Amino acid sequence: MHGHQNLLKGIRYLGIALGITISFFIIELVGSFLTNSLALLTDAWHMLNHILALVFAVVAVWLAQRPTSIRRTYGYHRSEILAAFLNGILLWAVAAYIFYEAFQRLQQPVMVESLNMLGIAVLGLAANGLSAVVLSKSKDQSLNIKGAFLHVAADTLGSIGAIFAGLIMFLTGWYQVDPIVSMMIGVLIFYSSGSLVRDSVNVLLEGVPSHIDLGIVEQRILQLKEVDGVHDLHVWCITPKKTCMSCHVVVGKGTNRKKLISRLIEMLKEEFGIDHTTIQLENEDYPKAAGEH
Repeated sequence: MHGHQNLLKGIRYLGIALGITISFFIIELVGSFLTNSLALLTDAWHMLNHILALVFAVVAVWLAQRPTSIRRTYGYHRSEILAAFLNGILLWAVAAYIFYEAFQRLQQPVMVESLNMLGIAVLGLAANGLSAVVLSKSKDQSLNIKGAFLHVAADTLGSIGAIFAGLIMFLTGWYQVDPIVSMMIGVLIFYSSGSLVRDSVNVLLEGVPSHIDLGIVEQRILQLKEVDGVHDLHVWCITPKKTCMSCHVVVGKGTNRKKLISRLIEMLKEEFGIDHTTIQLENEDYPKAAGEH
């Protein structure tokens, strides 16, 4: 029930952020053409990218609520991870576009209506800041919403950069600061999206979650007096909030297997946050499959 409420909150916050972003994208796009500012145009296209990212996020959160089935035994939770991965890749594409446009402007500087640009950039900062505050309330609920939050946070940095560029151009007339600031924004976007792509790829590849040390998990299992050995140990996650584990545990004859299984499940949940366990208890001479390790 609590998880369902968190999902509904996530959808609501994403919807609010989406409405704010669409509204200001139109304002900033028109403003960029009126002022001839690359920094504003860059931020506008960046916002369009974020609109798509937020749409991905809303759809993914909705899909994640669908129940499990015979064909989808883990449900659709991984749709959120796919959305997070796509958001990260889209951010990289935006950064590449920014670098390309900025390089063109460095070679051929153009005049920018800096005062009007400054006013629009200030409004953009307010809109992006509001969206970031809304999404920050649920960004820890899923990697998907965290990705949407990073998009909006990057937009906030873009608005700050546009304000800085507008001030410099208004005070000095140095129009090359516009593409220079755009490139700085691009670097920040690329950097901020790196962890999102890395984390989502690790989940999709069923890698060990970053907060879990597999060696410590193994040692902890071996510390139980009934356990003689453990092998074929795997820890992965469906989402960062749903961690799974499977392993083979070697026990001696006469072991109360039901009691041991209960202790293992409780210990793994309390100490490592592993809430989905598949544990096979076996004797020393138990046959092993070819793929076990």
